Amino acid sequence: MNEERVQIIGNDMIIDSSLWHACAGRLVHVPPVNSTVSYFPQGHFEHAGMENTDDAIATASRIPWRIQCRVTSVELKMDSRTEEVYTKIHLNPIVTNNNNSTDDDKDYALSESLNLFGRSQFLTKVLTQSDANNGGGFSVPKKLAETIFPPLNYKITKPGIENLPSQDILARDYRGNIWKFRHVYRGNPLRHLLTTGWSKFVTAKQVVSGDTIVFGRDDNGDVYVGIRRVRRARWQGRIRAESVLEAARLAAIGRGFEIRYYPSSSTTEFCVVDSVVNATKRKMMNEFGAGTRIKMAFETLNSTGVEPVGWYKGSIESVEDVDPNHWPGSFWRRLKV
Repeated sequence: MNEERVQIIGNDMIIDSSLWHACAGRLVHVPPVNSTVSYFPQGHFEHAGMENTDDAIATASRIPWRIQCRVTSVELKMDSRTEEVYTKIHLNPIVTNNNNSTDDDKDYALSESLNLFGRSQFLTKVLTQSDANNGGGFSVPKKLAETIFPPLNYKITKPGIENLPSQDILARDYRGNIWKFRHVYRGNPLRHLLTTGWSKFVTAKQVVSGDTIVFGRDDNGDVYVGIRRVRRARWQGRIRAESVLEAARLAAIGRGFEIRYYPSSSTTEFCVVDSVVNATKRKMMNEFGAGTRIKMAFETLNSTGVEPVGWYKGSIESVEDVDPNHWPGSFWRRLKV
């Protein structure tokens, strides 16, 4: 992995887009610099777990539910202690006479999907209880082993376990540490395993069942390893309530402000590019109603290690404000499905 792809600042690391998205997830969207976005304070409060607090309720009466902004800077970061990824976005509120998206937003969804991962390759697996046991090994999906790892020599000339296909894998993590794993192909039926070195990695990274392991190979053929953390109760509160209230206050008076978004929190993105918001608004007004069939994308992982996009499907039960007393007219969580 190229050293310039990781920059360490204090307790955090700035990493490039392809590495960051591999750990954040394929369905996480980060608006590009100079794009026009909608900031939803209601969602920001929810992200910080403070949507029902007295401070949030008092603030709601003084600010609009949607504030259009220009993205002035984006930093893709990772906490060097937990290796949890997050993004830091600086926004400047803008004054507009209409709700149409600007030209630089029109091709956002297409360009992002095409350029997100560059030429780097990533495959992942959600860790099972057996994988996360620090006394065991890691069962590697066949596609991951054959796509990311160097090829094994499957020509076995002599019987015996010592002659089974095997190799050492050197993988760099996002702190720059090198991890050495023994990759073997054995068992009945034959399967790929990481043995020696895996337990040390599990202990050091404090991985648990449900975490996702990310293996990648960059343009130079170097292998690296990362973790997409399952939501941890102890990580709640990492966003200070004061910072959220200050961001909402500044947004309401038209001054620049900063937000942080943690994909592992499993909350909805609250800074959304305007072309997406406006398309949704049109559907909300003209197409969505009780009984309308809709679908929502989710990221899943099958036994081959490939990450396809699946779909939740359902029917709209109602279209209504989720909190009409404090956020009247808000589109936030407006559909009950």
